[in-house]
Amino acid sequence: MLKFQDIFKEIGDQGISSTQVQAMRQKYGANRMSPPQRDPWWKQYLRNFDDPIIKILMVAVIVSAVIAVIQKTGLLDTVAIVMAVMLATGIAFINEYRSGKEFDVLNAQTDKMMVKAIRNGLPTNIEALDVVVGDLIMLEAGDGIPGDGYVGVSDDLHVDESMFTGESEPMDKGKQDTVLKGSFVSSGRGLMLVAAVGDDTSMGAIAASLGIDHSTATPLEAKLEVLAAMISKFAYVMAVLIAGALFVQGILQGEVTGLNFATLNHMLNYFMLAVVIIVVAVPEGLPMSVALALSLAMRKMTRSNSLVRKMIACETIGSATTICTDKTGTLTKNQMQVVESSSKLLLAPTKMPATPAEWFLLNAAVNSTANLEQKNGGQVVIGNSTEGALLKWLQDDHIDYLELRERFPVTKQFLFDGQRKRMASIIKIDGQSVMLVKGAPEMVAALCTEIINLSGVEELAARAMRTLGFAHKMITDNEEEIELVWDGFVGIRDNLRDDVASSIARCHAAGVKVRMVTGDNLATARAIAMEAGILQGGLAMTGTDFRALSDENLMRIAPQLEVLARAEPMDKLRLVKALQDNGQVVAVTGDGTNDAPALKNADVGLAMGIAGTDVAREASDIILLDDSFPTITSAIWWGRALYENIQRFIQFQLTINLGACIIAFLAPLMGLPSPFTIIQLLWINLIMDTLAAFALCSEAPYKGLLQRPPVPREDKIITPYMWQNILITGSFYIVVGLWCLQTGFLGGSTIAEKGTMFFTTFILAQVWNAINCRALNGIMPPFFKGNPTFFAVMGAIVLTTIFMVQFGGTVFGTVPLSLELWGKATLYSAVVLIIGFFIRLLALRKAA
Repeated sequence: MLKFQDIFKEIGDQGISSTQVQAMRQKYGANRMSPPQRDPWWKQYLRNFDDPIIKILMVAVIVSAVIAVIQKTGLLDTVAIVMAVMLATGIAFINEYRSGKEFDVLNAQTDKMMVKAIRNGLPTNIEALDVVVGDLIMLEAGDGIPGDGYVGVSDDLHVDESMFTGESEPMDKGKQDTVLKGSFVSSGRGLMLVAAVGDDTSMGAIAASLGIDHSTATPLEAKLEVLAAMISKFAYVMAVLIAGALFVQGILQGEVTGLNFATLNHMLNYFMLAVVIIVVAVPEGLPMSVALALSLAMRKMTRSNSLVRKMIACETIGSATTICTDKTGTLTKNQMQVVESSSKLLLAPTKMPATPAEWFLLNAAVNSTANLEQKNGGQVVIGNSTEGALLKWLQDDHIDYLELRERFPVTKQFLFDGQRKRMASIIKIDGQSVMLVKGAPEMVAALCTEIINLSGVEELAARAMRTLGFAHKMITDNEEEIELVWDGFVGIRDNLRDDVASSIARCHAAGVKVRMVTGDNLATARAIAMEAGILQGGLAMTGTDFRALSDENLMRIAPQLEVLARAEPMDKLRLVKALQDNGQVVAVTGDGTNDAPALKNADVGLAMGIAGTDVAREASDIILLDDSFPTITSAIWWGRALYENIQRFIQFQLTINLGACIIAFLAPLMGLPSPFTIIQLLWINLIMDTLAAFALCSEAPYKGLLQRPPVPREDKIITPYMWQNILITGSFYIVVGLWCLQTGFLGGSTIAEKGTMFFTTFILAQVWNAINCRALNGIMPPFFKGNPTFFAVMGAIVLTTIFMVQFGGTVFGTVPLSLELWGKATLYSAVVLIIGFFIRLLALRKAA
């Protein structure tokens, strides 16, 4: 921003002419911030390939393609794996791209604010976007500041800079004081000289600093990376084992006889089987199931007023262990309201007031610079929010403050002063001059003729209310604010949202610590935090004390800190980093430009959709469309449901892959026919798993999700119960499957029919196993009510399997089965349900 002396020397204090506008715009820039640098769509798409399991699949694509070319067997299996990759990455890309478009539409709704500028020496209305350096802007209560600049004239000018400072009280601005784009005038009037616009403003600088993205992996990403490493090791070990076993078998059976073409052909067949084992072991459907689960959760969260900008944030919010929230507008209604009053009965005078109640009411209505305006179906305070609360109080009692102002016009006014801490207005009543005074109770009481008992005021102050005292005097010989008559007092506060306390209680029950970071004074912050249920025996400190802490002491204190008052912009960011260093998964809420760094660096940033600035929204992962804390609780609920749904699918797919992989590995070693064709394996690994992912990832959240602590960051995604289920069920598939291949127990009169019966029974067993996999840790959700989609999808899998077996023989290597054989396959496969029941029973007994 240009210095005051420099801009004053170039422009003066009379504003610019219309002929200078273009030259100033070319020299100092336009009053619009550069949009954030977004990657082109193809780069956004390619980012989805930076996933460990996708990388494994890409290796499988290359290997299978090379083998297919060498063996001249066709690229059908390679194409199938490529389709799995494209579907998984495509789902993630489409949803994030669509969310980005919704975000842009939300930002495009920003008002084209009109401002009053002096050009060519005359006042004129222009759009804020047209403001240039050198413009002289007229400011009044309620006006937004269109650029950074300096105050040229101040008539008790007060500016709300809370979005930068977090300070809820308006700042008194005198001549040559700076004012910042994005703040607004709360009271008084004045002129400002614009010294910076667009990217050169403080808001623009903060927005530009957000371009560097942090690369911390989310809890889910970290766990999937560990899972991918485990799967790849298993696949490679299995491949080496089968290749080695077949090589030894080849030597013993005389297939490997030296360096000749026959040996090379056998070696190539061994290698091909090893590659098939890798393809079977790698869960092609896992990345797709994760993308699908994220997509479903993302759409459901948006319908619940959480616009998700990054899909992975759906899960991260469910893993949050702490929430750093601001106060105004998130915990509170952002509506100052009269809560208590010494006058229980409001009486509007028609002539000279006769009672303290009448004087009290007249003072509240007339001794004021605020107004109420109807806007967008609601009331908006123009001017000081405290005075606006008084006017709303009167209006709620059906008292027209405008009528009183018209009947008792102000002849002289002494605006609020930070030193005097009071305001006075002189009015005429029946020809008599009367002074009305309101302000800090202790200051007003000290000017009264009698000693005033302020115990009632002190009680309200202890409850974190902003208190005002009211008095009057009949003017006889002077206009000094002395010898006043006390009329009463009020307590004003910004009330909590109705459902905040219950939502915070739900967060605590869910093991999520809520911390409040605010610009309010410590007494107010403590009272609000106690009422909301945030302060529960932890620490409450001021920003001054917080900033004085060494990094070592901060690391020790941060977990106990529950309230941070008088916080400055970087305090929230420092707290976030300290909590993360303590192993916490941190969610942060914010609406102001000053919140953007903390939003960007948190594990998940939640910006306000209504009151939030463009910069705060751009820095966020999730936008709260209703600016409500309870929406955060709902997002945590959905995030935890998402995590469990992914666990359900992992449990399902690893059970299939373990069984199919080991059977495919052992069958040739035992001299048995290959249990599956390549097409059948791809059907199991790709099509069926995709449908099962949709079914299991549609599981609805349940109340118990918010009655347990979040899953720790260091916990593995596969729980002991899941391992137990995978190993027991997988072992059952392996032992019984190999026995059925050896004995032909399943039935069938021909080799083709026996193979079809094995494949069909295996598929139906997976359908029953999917029902078992709905349960986690031994607890089955409501059987039908919880997820009707599950049964619809499972029914579709069964019908598709029937069609494939009965009519797809040429492609899938099957033959039609009789009704009797279908009955046997259904009955035999249903044994899996009994096994699942005993696994759950064992888990519940262990838990008891």
